[in-house]
Amino acid sequence: MTVKNKINFKIEQKDFIADYLYKKPYLSRGAIKCHDILWSEINEIYERADAYDRSFKLMNGYEVPKKEYVESYINVGKIEYRYVKSAIYRYMREGATLVYNRIQNEPFVSHIARQISQFANAQVITSGYAAFSAKPSYRCHWDTRDVFAVQIKGRKRWILKKPNFELPLYMQQVKDMQGIKEPEEIYLDIVLEAGDILYVPRGWWHNPIPMDGETFHLAIGTFAPTGFDYLNWLMQFAPNIMEGRRNLHNFEDSRDSLVCFGHQFGELLSNRELFERFMADYIGQHRVDSKISLEKLGNNKFHKLEYSQIIILNANLIYHFPDGFLILNGNKINIDSIGVKIIDYIIKNKQCKVGDIIFEFSDFPASNLQELLFQLALNDVVELQD
Repeated sequence: MTVKNKINFKIEQKDFIADYLYKKPYLSRGAIKCHDILWSEINEIYERADAYDRSFKLMNGYEVPKKEYVESYINVGKIEYRYVKSAIYRYMREGATLVYNRIQNEPFVSHIARQISQFANAQVITSGYAAFSAKPSYRCHWDTRDVFAVQIKGRKRWILKKPNFELPLYMQQVKDMQGIKEPEEIYLDIVLEAGDILYVPRGWWHNPIPMDGETFHLAIGTFAPTGFDYLNWLMQFAPNIMEGRRNLHNFEDSRDSLVCFGHQFGELLSNRELFERFMADYIGQHRVDSKISLEKLGNNKFHKLEYSQIIILNANLIYHFPDGFLILNGNKINIDSIGVKIIDYIIKNKQCKVGDIIFEFSDFPASNLQELLFQLALNDVVELQD
């Protein structure tokens, strides 16, 4: 079965996690066939964007003020906003880059982002960058999330340098760390062609430079939970520790109490039950863009999925909880061993036909499997593909 825009990472997931994830960059040449993605599709993404929102930016070596390219107007008694196309055209012809952060509900973008999220086993946020000149939009910097750069149109040069501040968190951006200077030594200097994917771990310095021609790439940032996230979540239990409720006056008188407080809070950090509750809460907040299927799932004349129906899992971070349940796209699912095997089969094959699943698990009644998959679709756990 041929799947449009299917990514070939050229490496097994387990090997990527062992050798590259959070450690060093990874380049996959020709990972995706994107020649069939048209500028008309890219234009439509920008047309549907909210130009007034912070997620939409025009970068010209600096962030162009909104007032330069966004105007307000009255639409039947309601104030609305739109970007002034003539201003955007002028800035881009002079070298600016049009940036759209947090792209959602855009079919080809969501399809690519979901494959990357499942490969990296993390939540994702996708941004798009369009330009037509050789003018850089940003200075050399690091990101506070891991990024998969997917070159869709044209070419772009990437210069990478090793980190000198390991694993920065969201509040530790380059502009906030004035004492840390950009390294001199270049680790990687490459040109991405359409279809190439470059993985850049957070903290690695990078400078993406257009090459005086059309270029559009997606930057898919991946976000897995960190110890800092866990610590913040655990703070809700800190008031239950009596030593932490004592008044403080001077260090000498407070030291023993603080040491005791730290010891007891440290026990929370290593509590398996609390860790599982944190992961359930964290994953429970995740949602995945999925196509709506009114004609099948909203129609009470349909009660099962046909053998030819293609499905895909609506999940990015897969975590098997010890109590025998999964949380997928906001749904807590109590699942038996066969259910786990089916979920793992869908994950492994990315997209598959209902008939393939029934054939693979032929020891189980086909009608039962069809009913299970239909219920998963009704609950937005799996998406129906055309």
